[in-house]
Amino acid sequence: MNMEWNNKPEVKKGSIGERIVNEILTRMDYIVYRPITDGAHKVDFFAHKIGTDKNIVAVEAKAKRRMAKYTQTGFNYSNFLHYKELYDKNGIDTYVFFIDNFEGGVYGAWLSELGEGSRFNGRGTDVNLWNLKLMRPIRKLTPAEIEELSRYTKECYSYTATTKFFDWDNLKLSFT
Repeated sequence: MNMEWNNKPEVKKGSIGERIVNEILTRMDYIVYRPITDGAHKVDFFAHKIGTDKNIVAVEAKAKRRMAKYTQTGFNYSNFLHYKELYDKNGIDTYVFFIDNFEGGVYGAWLSELGEGSRFNGRGTDVNLWNLKLMRPIRKLTPAEIEELSRYTKECYSYTATTKFFDWDNLKLSFT
Protein backbone atom coordinates (compact mmCIF):
# COMPACT_ATOMS: atom_id res chain seq x y z
CA MET A 1 0.00 0.00 0.00
CA ASN A 2 1.37 3.42 -0.96
CA MET A 3 1.21 5.35 2.33
CA GLU A 4 2.51 8.57 0.78
CA TRP A 5 -0.41 8.55 -1.70
CA ASN A 6 -3.00 7.66 0.96
CA ASN A 7 -1.84 10.48 3.27
CA LYS A 8 -2.51 13.26 0.76
CA PRO A 9 -5.42 15.47 1.94
CA GLU A 10 -7.13 15.28 -1.47
CA VAL A 11 -6.92 11.46 -1.41
CA LYS A 12 -8.40 11.35 2.10
CA LYS A 13 -11.21 13.70 1.04
CA GLY A 14 -11.78 11.64 -2.10
CA SER A 15 -12.03 8.46 -0.01
CA ILE A 16 -14.74 10.08 2.11
CA GLY A 17 -16.63 11.01 -1.06
CA GLU A 18 -16.26 7.49 -2.44
CA ARG A 19 -17.60 6.05 0.82
CA ILE A 20 -20.67 8.33 0.65
CA VAL A 21 -21.34 7.43 -2.99
CA ASN A 22 -20.87 3.72 -2.27
CA GLU A 23 -23.52 4.01 0.50
CA ILE A 24 -25.92 5.78 -1.90
CA LEU A 25 -25.47 3.12 -4.58
CA THR A 26 -25.75 0.22 -2.14
CA ARG A 27 -29.02 1.61 -0.71
CA MET A 28 -30.33 1.81 -4.27
CA ASP A 29 -29.60 -1.90 -4.89
CA TYR A 30 -26.48 -1.48 -6.96
CA ILE A 31 -23.60 -3.92 -6.82
CA VAL A 32 -20.42 -1.84 -6.69
CA TYR A 33 -17.13 -3.00 -8.19
CA ARG A 34 -14.03 -1.15 -6.94
CA PRO A 35 -10.40 -1.09 -8.12
CA ILE A 36 -8.23 -3.28 -5.90
CA THR A 37 -4.94 -1.60 -6.74
CA ASP A 38 -3.69 1.44 -4.83
CA GLY A 39 -3.08 4.75 -6.52
CA ALA A 40 -4.81 6.67 -9.27
CA HIS A 41 -7.40 4.91 -11.42
CA LYS A 42 -9.61 5.94 -14.35
CA VAL A 43 -12.91 5.66 -12.47
CA ASP A 44 -13.80 5.14 -8.84
CA PHE A 45 -16.32 2.32 -9.36
CA PHE A 46 -18.28 0.30 -11.82
CA ALA A 47 -21.82 -0.55 -10.77
CA HIS A 48 -24.71 -2.77 -11.83
CA LYS A 49 -28.30 -2.56 -10.57
CA ILE A 50 -29.46 -5.78 -8.89
CA GLY A 51 -32.32 -7.51 -10.69
CA THR A 52 -31.98 -5.66 -13.99
CA ASP A 53 -30.34 -6.32 -17.30
CA LYS A 54 -29.14 -2.72 -17.34
CA ASN A 55 -25.54 -2.31 -18.47
CA ILE A 56 -22.59 -1.73 -16.22
CA VAL A 57 -22.06 1.97 -15.53
CA ALA A 58 -18.95 3.84 -14.47
CA VAL A 59 -19.16 5.96 -11.33
CA GLU A 60 -16.94 8.86 -10.38
CA ALA A 61 -17.05 10.58 -6.98
CA LYS A 62 -15.73 14.15 -6.96
CA ALA A 63 -15.41 15.34 -3.36
CA LYS A 64 -15.08 19.04 -4.03
CA ARG A 65 -16.84 22.32 -3.59
CA ARG A 66 -18.47 24.11 -6.50
CA MET A 67 -16.83 27.29 -7.76
CA ALA A 68 -17.01 30.23 -5.34
CA LYS A 69 -17.74 32.97 -7.90
CA TYR A 70 -19.87 31.04 -10.40
CA THR A 71 -22.70 28.52 -10.18
CA GLN A 72 -20.50 25.92 -11.85
CA THR A 73 -18.54 22.84 -10.98
CA GLY A 74 -16.23 20.61 -12.92
CA PHE A 75 -13.08 18.56 -13.07
CA ASN A 76 -9.83 18.17 -14.99
CA TYR A 77 -10.07 17.78 -18.74
CA SER A 78 -7.76 14.74 -18.61
CA ASN A 79 -10.35 12.97 -16.42
CA PHE A 80 -13.09 13.96 -18.87
CA LEU A 81 -11.12 12.26 -21.65
CA HIS A 82 -10.97 8.99 -19.62
CA TYR A 83 -14.74 8.96 -19.12
CA LYS A 84 -15.38 9.90 -22.75
CA GLU A 85 -13.12 7.05 -23.89
CA LEU A 86 -15.09 4.56 -21.77
CA TYR A 87 -18.27 5.70 -23.50
CA ASP A 88 -16.87 5.97 -27.04
CA LYS A 89 -14.99 2.65 -27.03
CA ASN A 90 -17.16 0.53 -24.72
CA GLY A 91 -20.56 2.21 -24.48
CA ILE A 92 -20.12 2.65 -20.71
CA ASP A 93 -21.58 5.92 -19.47
CA THR A 94 -20.17 7.62 -16.37
CA TYR A 95 -22.30 9.09 -13.61
CA VAL A 96 -20.40 11.87 -11.89
CA PHE A 97 -21.32 12.50 -8.25
CA PHE A 98 -20.18 15.77 -6.69
CA ILE A 99 -19.90 15.60 -2.91
CA ASP A 100 -19.90 19.29 -2.02
CA ASN A 101 -19.28 20.34 1.57
CA PHE A 102 -20.04 24.01 0.76
CA GLU A 103 -23.44 23.23 -0.80
CA GLY A 104 -24.02 20.60 1.89
CA GLY A 105 -25.11 17.82 -0.42
CA VAL A 106 -24.45 15.34 -3.18
CA TYR A 107 -25.49 16.16 -6.74
CA GLY A 108 -24.56 14.77 -10.13
CA ALA A 109 -25.36 13.86 -13.70
CA TRP A 110 -24.63 11.41 -16.49
CA LEU A 111 -21.65 12.58 -18.51
CA SER A 112 -23.52 11.75 -21.73
CA GLU A 113 -26.18 14.29 -20.69
CA LEU A 114 -23.68 16.95 -19.61
CA GLY A 115 -21.71 16.91 -22.85
CA GLU A 116 -18.34 18.60 -22.96
CA GLY A 117 -19.34 21.69 -20.98
CA SER A 118 -17.04 24.67 -21.22
CA ARG A 119 -13.30 24.31 -21.07
CA PHE A 120 -11.32 26.61 -18.82
CA ASN A 121 -7.65 26.86 -17.96
CA GLY A 122 -7.44 27.27 -14.21
CA ARG A 123 -4.06 27.44 -12.49
CA GLY A 124 -2.32 25.79 -15.44
CA THR A 125 -4.78 22.88 -15.66
CA ASP A 126 -7.51 22.48 -18.27
CA VAL A 127 -10.86 22.00 -16.54
CA ASN A 128 -14.31 21.18 -17.92
CA LEU A 129 -17.13 23.14 -16.24
CA TRP A 130 -20.89 22.69 -16.07
CA ASN A 131 -23.64 24.84 -14.58
CA LEU A 132 -25.19 23.52 -11.36
CA LYS A 133 -28.66 23.72 -12.95
CA LEU A 134 -27.66 20.65 -15.04
CA MET A 135 -27.11 18.60 -11.87
CA ARG A 136 -29.62 16.36 -10.10
CA PRO A 137 -29.71 16.83 -6.33
CA ILE A 138 -29.20 13.37 -4.79
CA ARG A 139 -29.00 13.79 -1.04
CA LYS A 140 -28.20 16.20 1.75
CA LEU A 141 -24.95 15.64 3.64
CA THR A 142 -25.09 15.16 7.39
CA PRO A 143 -23.36 17.73 9.62
CA ALA A 144 -20.77 15.04 10.51
CA GLU A 145 -20.05 14.39 6.81
CA ILE A 146 -19.67 18.12 6.10
CA GLU A 147 -17.24 18.46 9.01
CA GLU A 148 -15.28 15.38 7.93
CA LEU A 149 -14.97 16.66 4.34
CA SER A 150 -14.10 20.18 5.53
CA ARG A 151 -11.08 18.85 7.46
CA TYR A 152 -9.43 18.03 4.12
CA THR A 153 -10.61 21.06 2.14
CA LYS A 154 -7.86 23.44 1.08
CA GLU A 155 -8.95 27.05 1.48
CA CYS A 156 -8.06 28.60 -1.88
CA TYR A 157 -11.10 30.84 -2.27
CA SER A 158 -13.40 32.66 0.13
CA TYR A 159 -17.01 31.49 0.06
CA THR A 160 -18.26 34.22 2.42
CA ALA A 161 -20.04 36.08 -0.43
CA THR A 162 -21.23 32.89 -2.18
CA THR A 163 -24.93 32.04 -2.13
CA LYS A 164 -25.85 28.38 -1.98
CA PHE A 165 -27.47 27.07 -5.15
CA PHE A 166 -29.37 24.09 -3.70
CA ASP A 167 -32.11 24.34 -1.05
CA TRP A 168 -31.71 20.80 0.31
CA ASP A 169 -34.75 21.02 2.56
CA ASN A 170 -37.12 21.80 -0.32
CA LEU A 171 -35.81 19.64 -3.18
CA LYS A 172 -37.02 16.51 -4.86
CA LEU A 173 -33.94 14.28 -4.54
CA SER A 174 -33.20 11.75 -7.26
CA PHE A 175 -30.61 9.58 -8.90
CA THR A 176 -31.44 7.90 -12.18
